[in-house]
Amino acid sequence: LWILDEPFTALDVRGVADLSRLVAGHVRAGGLVALTTHQEVPIEAGAIQRIELGQGSALPRAEDALGEVPA
Repeated sequence: LWILDEPFTALDVRGVADLSRLVAGHVRAGGLVALTTHQEVPIEAGAIQRIELGQGSALPRAEDALGEVPA
């Protein structure tokens, strides 16, 4: 398991490409990568699961997930 925080920041185009290949190779070999980024990651879409954070909670509240109106 690789945990990377903004790994593409301050890399040039070649550095982004090299790191993308390393991450993709690790995933293809059965590894996992959890990373945070503000950049689009050029890795096969089928290998990526995205959690996009916005304002407020990243996860739905239990009431919202069940379709109930909170009191």
